[in-house]
Amino acid sequence: MIRQDYAAGLKVLHWVIAALILFMLGLGWTMGGIENVVEKIQAYNLHKSLGFTILALMVLRVLWRGLTATPPEPATMSGLEKLGAALGHLALYGLIFLIAVSGWALISTSDKPSLLFGQPFPLLPWFAALGPDEKKSIHHALEEVHEFAAFGLAGMIGLHVLATIWHAIRGDGIWSRMAPRFFGRSAAAAFAVMAAGSVALLGANDARATEWSVDPQKSAIAFEATGSGFTTKGTFRAFKSEVEFDPALPEQTSVRVLIDVRSVNTGQADVDQALLSPDFFDPARFPTAEFVASGAKPAGKGKYVLAGRLTLRGVAKPVSLPFSIAAANGAASVKGETVIDRLEYGVGPQSVAGYAVEKDVKLSIDLAALKLTN
Repeated sequence: MIRQDYAAGLKVLHWVIAALILFMLGLGWTMGGIENVVEKIQAYNLHKSLGFTILALMVLRVLWRGLTATPPEPATMSGLEKLGAALGHLALYGLIFLIAVSGWALISTSDKPSLLFGQPFPLLPWFAALGPDEKKSIHHALEEVHEFAAFGLAGMIGLHVLATIWHAIRGDGIWSRMAPRFFGRSAAAAFAVMAAGSVALLGANDARATEWSVDPQKSAIAFEATGSGFTTKGTFRAFKSEVEFDPALPEQTSVRVLIDVRSVNTGQADVDQALLSPDFFDPARFPTAEFVASGAKPAGKGKYVLAGRLTLRGVAKPVSLPFSIAAANGAASVKGETVIDRLEYGVGPQSVAGYAVEKDVKLSIDLAALKLTN
C-alpha cells in the first residue's frame, strides 16, 4: 500500500527541528548584542548546544526517511515543480547541515571554552594538530561560511513557507502529509515526550549559578616573578569582575575579570615604571588584561579548577586556574593561583640589565565576594 502521508515519527522530527531552527536563527542574530558578559556566554553556549542537537536530529531524520516509504508527489504537480521541490529540499537540508557542521568546526578552532548542556564540548579531532595561527585563519573563514549559510537558510525557509502556503491553497495534499493536525495518538504521545525532554534540557541549561559581587577593596590580584635570586611581588589595584558560581552547578560557572594594568603596584617606583614601559605591559596600546572562563570542574571538597582564557598585550592563551572557595551567610572567600609563561604574551625580555628574569610568573587571587542572587 502506498503511503499518503509521512510516518508519525518523521512528522514529530519535522516540527521539532523546525521550531529549534527558528529559535536558533533568532538567538544567533541577537546574542551578539547582549551587554552582560555572563549572560552572553550562556546564550552562546545555549546556541552551540542546540546547534549540536539539531545536527543529531537531522542525522536521525535523514536515516529514518531513507529507511521508510514516503508518499508520492501528487499527479497534479508538473515535472518542473517536482524538480524544484527536490532541489529546494536538497538546498534546505544542505544548509542546515552546513550551519551545524561549520558551527562545530568553529567551536573546535576557537580558543574559548564551550559547553554542551553544561558539559565540555566534544571537539572535532581534525583540528587538534593545527597551530594557533592556522586555527585562527580557519576560524575566520568558518565564521564567514556560518553567517552566509544562516542567511541562505533564512531565505530557503521563506521559500519553503511560501511553497507550503501555495500547496495548501491549491489543495493538492502536500500540506496535509506533514500537517500536525493529522498526528495520530502515538505521534502526539511521541511529540509530548520529545517536547518534555527538550524543555528539561533547556531548563537544565538555563539553570543559573549564583551571581556574586567582588569587593575590590577587600580583594587582591597579585603576581610574583623571580630572576637572578630576586623576587618581585606586586598587585593590580584596579579591576572589574562579573562572577556566577554555585557549588551545586559548577558547570554553569561564568567569570570575567578586567584588569587595569596601569594600576600595577610593586612598592618600587622604578619597577612600576619598567612594567609600564612598551617592553612589558605597554598600557598605551594594551591598557587592560582580561580573564574569561565558563565552567568549573570539582577537584575536591571546596576546590575547583577553572579553565579559561587570559588576554594580555593582545595575546589570548588558555589558562587553568585551580581555586578554593569558602562560603557562609551570603559571603565567600576565594583563593587560587596559577603560573603563566610571560614570554608567550610578549611581556618583557629574557633578561633586564644583564639580570636573567624567569619566564614563569605566578598569578594569585584572593577575593572577597557577596552573594547577589539565589
